[in-house]
Amino acid sequence: MNIQQLKYFIEIANTRNLSAAARNLFVTQPTLSLALKKLEGDLRTTLFTHTDKPFQLTKTGLYLYEHGQTVVEEFDQLITDIHLMDDESKTVKKKIRLGITTLFSVQFMKEISAFLSSHPHVDLIIKQDGSPYLQQMLVDSEIDIGLISFPNLHPETLSIEALETSTRGYHVYVVIPENNPLSKKNILTFKDLQGQRFSSLTTNFMLGRLLLDRSSKFGYEPDIILHNDDLQVLLHSLRKNNSICILPIEYQEVGKSDGLIWVPLKDQYDYFPIGIALKKDAHVTKDIKDFIEIIKNN
Repeated sequence: MNIQQLKYFIEIANTRNLSAAARNLFVTQPTLSLALKKLEGDLRTTLFTHTDKPFQLTKTGLYLYEHGQTVVEEFDQLITDIHLMDDESKTVKKKIRLGITTLFSVQFMKEISAFLSSHPHVDLIIKQDGSPYLQQMLVDSEIDIGLISFPNLHPETLSIEALETSTRGYHVYVVIPENNPLSKKNILTFKDLQGQRFSSLTTNFMLGRLLLDRSSKFGYEPDIILHNDDLQVLLHSLRKNNSICILPIEYQEVGKSDGLIWVPLKDQYDYFPIGIALKKDAHVTKDIKDFIEIIKNN
């Protein structure tokens, strides 16, 4: 017995009429009659009685009918599931390559999660690094969109739309071990930082560049004893190395900074607005537009 024979048998049992069953199954009546005879021969039993009422189920016929329907349903579902799995395996997810800093990935985590939930067909590939590095990746078409800080280092190639959301930028602070005399200050300038030991972000980050550029303006070269782009590593190093660091105050909420004091930095570059960066000649897909709209809900 095969599944096709079982389906033929069930249709005959449902219609109690060979010609009607053949019509429903899109086969000829002789074909259906032969299939029934072969099924009964294979099972060595009679499935229907032919008395005054044709196609009445025998005891074995009734048993096969009741249990055979479950077999057919499970078989059909199995085929459906296999086809679905095959379709899914052939479906190629659309990709969006997002460049974002560590701080922004924390600040916009809710919006990024909302986008992923509402766009299951999109594979969001996230590259975390500093804004200068991400801007260069965008210029080189290595990412599709950036959530980064100003200034725009490539105005001829990139456009950056400033965010008018609850998160618009970050403020620069000096992070100092509490036993350092500078920790008693209410405000610090780059002039005040001369002679200090620094743990610093690299020039992949705006603040890594800021330290070098502004200290040079004040006539000194900073004594940088550690370069690292992991914000938590920098914080951990300060007391150990008796060093200081410039970081966004917004990171204080998520970073562990026991024994450290955050003092505002007073400078013409003590605040960095953030925005959504795109390459000027890039094709902006609907999914990218959706991502931007969700980010703007922050």
